[in-house]
Amino acid sequence: MKVVVVDHPSGDQLPILLDDEGLPITLANEFVLTRRAYGRNTLVRNLRELSFLYDWSNRERIDVWERITSGKGFSEAELRGGLLECLRRDQSKGSKVKKLSITPNTFNQRLTTVCQFFSFFYDIYLGSMPLDDMRYERIRDQKSRYMTWLNGAFINAPPSNRGKAKGLTQEQTKFLVRCLNPESGTVFGRDQAVRFRNYISVMIMLNYGLRPGELLSLKVEDIEFGAISAIRVTRRAPDLLDKRRPRPQIKRNGRVLPIDNSKLAKHLDEYILKWRDQLELKSFEESDYLILSDEGQPLSQASLVQLFQLLRKRFPVELPAGLSAKSLRHTFSSNMERELRAIGMDEGRREEALAELRGDSSLKAQAVYIAQEIEEQANLALHNYHRKVLG
Repeated sequence: MKVVVVDHPSGDQLPILLDDEGLPITLANEFVLTRRAYGRNTLVRNLRELSFLYDWSNRERIDVWERITSGKGFSEAELRGGLLECLRRDQSKGSKVKKLSITPNTFNQRLTTVCQFFSFFYDIYLGSMPLDDMRYERIRDQKSRYMTWLNGAFINAPPSNRGKAKGLTQEQTKFLVRCLNPESGTVFGRDQAVRFRNYISVMIMLNYGLRPGELLSLKVEDIEFGAISAIRVTRRAPDLLDKRRPRPQIKRNGRVLPIDNSKLAKHLDEYILKWRDQLELKSFEESDYLILSDEGQPLSQASLVQLFQLLRKRFPVELPAGLSAKSLRHTFSSNMERELRAIGMDEGRREEALAELRGDSSLKAQAVYIAQEIEEQANLALHNYHRKVLG
């Protein structure tokens, strides 16, 4: 089985699951269509997780749909001793050495998708039955019983230090800005246009917490200069002319972020008017996107990942081993949480402010930064207490 991504005439990119003969697996793909509001990568992961369910059913010669519609259902041994054990095993095919089991988080993700898929199966069939069908109550009870078995298998992950810093320290941040600044003595990049592109990309992510997809989706028109300069993160319809694979997406809320630093505004203006044009001249096609590759095409996510790999390799001592676009977003979020606390905002308002600045649709994602700042304050208080008591 394999997952392929299909480009639709509308510009949407939707994955589908194919069987060993290259034919679409109907119900799995219908399930994904009901979830197409999610991001492309999420849907690809869901189909890969469902492929483990189909591998198990093929190996055990079990037709899941037939078991449900016939009312035969599943035994406890089939689900708990068969399916769940299959989901716990490492399913990677390219590695010579396989793990005996996967991490609790990976297993829970697989089980969540399988539970949702089973529920989808039963809802389809129950919805097609007349209410006076004598089997309706029995099959609904089957669904409830199987969901209880499956939901009881979720693994409680070991406790983790939620306050552990995932971003850059102040010294690492200063060094990163200094080594990328095209006006500094440190030279990183093939020519001045590339150096400016790298600098602008990192500065936008570091100062505004943009996701990689949001950065690479920015167009020149999204940068506004004037009395109130701003960066507009805007959700748009799929761009049929964008040939990047995977195509960058803005999955969460759009927002308007003010450019209130004159130095950053100056560098952005210089990049757009001078250095971006030089990059665009290297391509036969014009582009509206802000961040361009060395060849003048819209920069891909793989190239952005490579930029951080090269930085880590070039400066292994000064920069952290986990330097990435995600670590820049963590750095922005942690620093903003500290600033919001400093101006006296309570916890609830800080969560709302962080969600607004980060473009999150849920407040839950902000908890890790709240916890990190609380831990730092607690450690500082502990240090002061020890100094007073012990001298």
